This record gives sequence, C-alpha cells and structure tokens, in this order.
Amino acid sequence: MLPRLKRITILNDIFEIPVEGKIFTLPESFKLAVSLKNELARYGKRFSLTGFNDKSTTIRIILNSNLVSHSQGYKIKITPAGIVLMAKTTQGIFYSLQSLIQMMREYECRIPTMIIEDEPDFENRGFMLDISRDRIPNMDTLKKIINTLSELKYNQFQLYTEHTFAYNNHELVWKDYTPLTSEEVQELNDYCRERFIELVPNQNSFGHLGKWLKHNQYRYLAECPDGFITPWGEKYGPFSLSPAVPETLNFLSELFDELLPNFTSTKVNIGADETYDLGLGKSKELCEKYGKGRVYLDFLLKIYQILNKRGKTMMFWGDIIKKYPELVEQLPDDVIALLWGYEADHPYSEECKLFATKGVTFYVCPGTSTWDSFTGRSDNALANIKNALANGQKYNSIGFLLTDWGDNGHHQHLPFSMISLGYAAPLGWNLSENLTNDELLKEVNTHVFKTKFPIAESVYNLGTIYNHIKLKLHNASPYFISLVFPHRISKYLSEIDDEDVKNTEDAIQIANTIIHNLSEFMIKVESESEKLTILQIMNNAEMLVLGMELLILIKQNENISLIPEERKTHLKQKLEQITEQYRTLWSTLNREGGLNYSVEKLSQISKYL
Repeated sequence: MLPRLKRITILNDIFEIPVEGKIFTLPESFKLAVSLKNELARYGKRFSLTGFNDKSTTIRIILNSNLVSHSQGYKIKITPAGIVLMAKTTQGIFYSLQSLIQMMREYECRIPTMIIEDEPDFENRGFMLDISRDRIPNMDTLKKIINTLSELKYNQFQLYTEHTFAYNNHELVWKDYTPLTSEEVQELNDYCRERFIELVPNQNSFGHLGKWLKHNQYRYLAECPDGFITPWGEKYGPFSLSPAVPETLNFLSELFDELLPNFTSTKVNIGADETYDLGLGKSKELCEKYGKGRVYLDFLLKIYQILNKRGKTMMFWGDIIKKYPELVEQLPDDVIALLWGYEADHPYSEECKLFATKGVTFYVCPGTSTWDSFTGRSDNALANIKNALANGQKYNSIGFLLTDWGDNGHHQHLPFSMISLGYAAPLGWNLSENLTNDELLKEVNTHVFKTKFPIAESVYNLGTIYNHIKLKLHNASPYFISLVFPHRISKYLSEIDDEDVKNTEDAIQIANTIIHNLSEFMIKVESESEKLTILQIMNNAEMLVLGMELLILIKQNENISLIPEERKTHLKQKLEQITEQYRTLWSTLNREGGLNYSVEKLSQISKYL
C-alpha cells in the first residue's frame, strides 16, 4: 500500500464485500460515503446509504474524537461482520477511504480481517509542479494529478508560476502561453478542497521574472535592465526585480490582489530564489552600503508586509537567506522557509539545523530529478527525498514539498515523476517504513500507474541510465546536455573516455530493449490511459537514445561539425520522428501555449546537422 500503514493487528480471517449492502453515514460524512458507494459500484457492488446503524449495515463511517486523537488519523476495523471506518475529522475519514480503496484493489474485495491505526508523520505533504517552463497541463491532466495526490494522501499542491496566470492587465506577458485563468484556478481550488488538498498560490516575486522584464513595459522594474553575466559565465537578460525601485512593491501588490482571491489557502509561496543579479545593477550602491544579504532581507520583509496585511502566511525559498546565518533569526515568526536541494548528498542536515536553531519554521523540498534528463535520475531522486525527509523529521520540519521542475523546455513527460511521487508519499506519512526498490515499484505499478505490466520498473531503469557515464553534472544528465545543448558538451570531452563510450553503447542497447518491451505491452494493455502512459515513456526513452548516440558521435569526431553527413541525416530524421510524436502527446495532455518554445529547445541540434 502507498503509504504503508503504521499499525496493523491481523485477525486471521477474511471479509468478502457482498454484492449488496448498506453504508452507515451521517450528514457530515455523506459525500465521502457517496464516493465509497461509487467505488464499490466499479466492482459490481450495489450499496445504499443509511443513517440507521443496525446489524444489517455492512460498512460504518464513524466520526468521533474520542476514538482517534490525530486530526488526520483514522482507524479501520475489518471483521467477518463488516468494516468500520473511524476518525476525528472528515479528513481522517477521507484517508481511511483511500486505504480501503487500495485494499479493495489489492485483494479484489476479499480483504483480510484486521485492525488498522494510522496517522501521518508530516502534517503538510506537498507537491509542486512547474508550469512556467513551457509545459502547462490542461485541466483534465491537472485533475488527474490531483486525484493521484489525494490517493497517496498528499494534502498540498502548488503550481510554480512566473508568467502563466492570466492577469487582466498583463496580457503582453502571457498571451503566447494559454495560461491558467481566474475561473480555472477557482475550479482547481474547489476540486482540491473536495479531496482535502490545499491549493497554495505560487507566484515568484523577486527573481526568475525574465518573461516579464524582457518587455519594455516592465523593464524599468528590473535590477539589470540590459542583462547580466551569471556566476557560471552565461549572459542572461533582465531577471530580478530591483529592491532599489519603489514601484516594484506596487507592481507586486497589484498581482497579489488579483491572484490571491482565487484561493482559499492562507499561504502564499513568493519564491524569491536564485536572485543572481542582486547587487549587479540598480541596487549596487545599496548592497555595497548595507550588504547584499541585508538588502535581500529588507525586500523580502516588504513583500511579507504586503501579504501580512492581506492575512496571508508567506512561504519563500531559503537558498539566499541561508548564506547569511546572522540574518535568518531576523525573519518574522510566521514565515515558512522552503529548504531545497536536489542532489542525493545535499546538506539538508546543516540547513535544517540552521533554521531550527534560529527558530524559523520550514519545509524540506527535495526534487523528482526529472528535469534536464529526459528520463530522470531515479536513484538520485530517491536518495535525495530520503535525505530531505529524514532530516526534516529530525529537526521538526512542519512539512515537505516535493518539487518537479521543467528547466530548459520541460521535455520529460509526467510518468517519470511518478516514482518520486510514490516514494515521498509513504516516507512523509510513515518515515520508519523502509520500502525496498522492488516493493516501491510494485506499489507504484498497482496504485499509481494502476497496471499489471511492469511500467514502474521501465521508468526506474530508464532513470538510472545516466550512470553509464562517469561524467556527473549538477541536476542534469550528460545525455540530455548532448542533445539540447550540444555546444556545451564539447567542454566535457576530455572527461569522457573510451570506457564511457563503450558503456554508453551498452546503455543504448538497454534503452532500446526497454522501448521494445514497452511496445509489446502496448499490444496487450486495454485502457487508453495505460497506452498513453507507455507512449510518453517511449517518447522520452527515444530522446535519451538520441542524446546518447549524439554524445558518442561528438566524442569520436571531436566536434559536432565533423560528424559524417550520413550520420547527421540519420540523427535529423530520428529527431523529426521524435518531435512529431512529442507534439502529439503534448497536445493531448497540455495546453498549446509553450509547445513551440519547448520544441525549439529540443530541436537546437538541427542547426548543426
């Protein structure tokens, strides 16, 4: 089961759910009882609801604070006579239903008798999806994600936004991206609430605003209107708002006043991460006088005041303020710092200890490790999640937020995030339960992909192929870089040897075998959702293979321009086939806005072929 149950007493019998029966419920749990009734109908069971609790009742829903103390906890008692679901709150009943539904799926309605007592380790269990790097899911896809989150007992969802909300006065910024509208956000908010998920507004409000600041209308708000050189030597356009420009606060106030009323959440994630250009432009004098950390914190506190007046709790990424430990303790008591880092060995222990010692409330925020990779970095993701949540629990984090980014075109399809989503759920609920990889993949197959075919195993194995080369890049796979940024891979050629080439050739065979097996599964699966999942996995796997082939050719020929013409033709034809399928899949699951930008990034290699 996902998450695994905490305390189980086995009673050594079987309860077989009858073809007909009654569910006892009172008005406060009526909607939940209806959802259970509908789920039972999928198994051919005809149940009715009753407010009269007698011996003829098969399933009983009991709300009683004397029976369960934890607000999200629950108990389930399964005997030969029937099932009793008990909780203090309707949220607890909802989680008991998710467990019962998984048992029905696992045991095909012949459920072992047992007594279950269960509650989460982390009060807040969140997932954040990037919708600002080209890929914006359509409403159907977003609702399916929410369904999966609710089944895994997540209770928070965020959509990372830079420019993809349809602000009334700012069409210039979002017109090419088919953004979320106010009506759609409210619909999603309602859909989440029905599933006991808090949809938290997420609008980056300091850095990462290049999609705004590149336009003349907003350039005056930028720290570096003419752009800047990043710490790693790349030329960026305008990127961050400038603390030296007073109008930035009016600009943010206007955005918040339009965005926030669409949510019932009292939290707001303002981002404020990676402000690389701070102090390089208009705030240079301020930073030289007061220090960059002080200028950053003062601007953060001004945003805090805007939100505090509106009754909101500010969440923000902690990567900048952690560089100034002496300033961490000056944060207001009611902010929530979001501590992030995506490598397996990220120093979560140090960072959690810093914020805990300074008395700052925080979440830990690991990642799915899917971006800049095509098929993910599976082993890294699981180690990163375990590291984050273990230290979060050790230092009394109030929650976790699993992040799924879309850097450089968001080429990875959603199935590659499901392993991480399925792993963080049981850890966040029951950290002491150590799932083996085989156990995890079996549960993800059953309860996330909902298939009898080894889809999760295929996803996981594709996500370990990056290990076939010794070259390790931060938050990325070399096979992704070789395809999307072929000019960059040249600087790593001295670190790639003959053994790496041989291992990459072997990896191509492994990936092609997985692709072949997936195509065999396609013939056998019955549901359209399974077929769509397999097509997405195959599409990303083919991108990975193309990236591996290209890396080998660049290494063997020392320069991409020296690759033989017949090989260039092969690569170009293969890329066209992959891109055509990519467009088809994208249009089925996502909004059209952003597709051409994503394809343009994927097809950069074409100008070298």
